[in-house]
Amino acid sequence: MRSKDIATLAGITPRALRHYHQIGLLPEPHRDRNGYRRYDVSFLVRLLRIKGLAAAGITLGDMPSFLEGRGASVDDLLATLDTQLLGQIKRLEKQRQLVAQLRSAAAAGSDLPFGMLTEGRSQSSTEAWREQLTLFSHLLGPEDLAKLNVIYGRIADKSEEFLELGRRFDALGPGSDENEITELARDYVSHFEDIFSDFAGMLAIPEKKGLSSLILAHTISSSNESQIKMFRILSSLMN
Repeated sequence: MRSKDIATLAGITPRALRHYHQIGLLPEPHRDRNGYRRYDVSFLVRLLRIKGLAAAGITLGDMPSFLEGRGASVDDLLATLDTQLLGQIKRLEKQRQLVAQLRSAAAAGSDLPFGMLTEGRSQSSTEAWREQLTLFSHLLGPEDLAKLNVIYGRIADKSEEFLELGRRFDALGPGSDENEITELARDYVSHFEDIFSDFAGMLAIPEKKGLSSLILAHTISSSNESQIKMFRILSSLMN
């Protein structure tokens, strides 16, 4: 068999075949008088084993241990691979839960998770909520998204208080006085201090440095001066 023939039978590309030769994973076959590589069935068997190991998640660098049958090393590699796969399964299950939440919201006529938390809110607040969720969905990993989902669930358990405070927040504007703004900040702390603390802690992700600042900047950009003042008072009360 020539290179093209054995690559086709193994279901790989000629380029992959050449790469296996280059890294020493597949020995060089004999060449005929024209310089073409000539492969026998033993090379096809090895290629099929390589393909099967790759499908199982074994890296090219670890494959020699499997192909040469080095027992102890193989056991260690399989144990590590099994642990990695288990972690992937758990992350995928969490992602499925989030997808189920989104599908449930869509079936209820909303594209927002916990859409009931925007009922009766202003258009600008609802849009800010949607934009923030877009940021989270792209910037957070599955585990942190799952944590966020739990936090939203805790807010949903107190949805009446959250919506009442939200409507008061939407009403803040040029005519709002200092007492009204301060009282709203205090009421937020009274009802949601522990949830807000957990939310802030979730955003303080070492590998996502600057995420808190980004969310704060978005919040400020979607708020008027009185609302921004309320956030500042709320922050001072939380610290």
